[in-house]
Amino acid sequence: MEAIKLERLLKVEEVAGMLGYSLQGVYHLVFLKKLPCVKISKWALRFRREDIEAWVQSKSQDVEDQVRISPTVHRSPGRPRNINKQYVDGILNTAKREVLK
Repeated sequence: MEAIKLERLLKVEEVAGMLGYSLQGVYHLVFLKKLPCVKISKWALRFRREDIEAWVQSKSQDVEDQVRISPTVHRSPGRPRNINKQYVDGILNTAKREVLK
């Protein structure tokens, strides 16, 4: 019987390091089914180096493609919605008192 030689599979930490992503970023891409992986158990993921390299290559753009991409329009984020109005009013009143002293 001939022995089968399996390739070494990469761990999530190794893929995150290769891509410059956080662990959560890698898990998120796997959850969205955008990053190919091998699920070896309910909690363990592994990755084939060839699959990751092919995925990176598929995300690469030619210089001509980059020129066609329009620049991002930066908009003002506006007022944060989670700030308490009383808190803001208190800060403004304190600042007014300090200025008027």
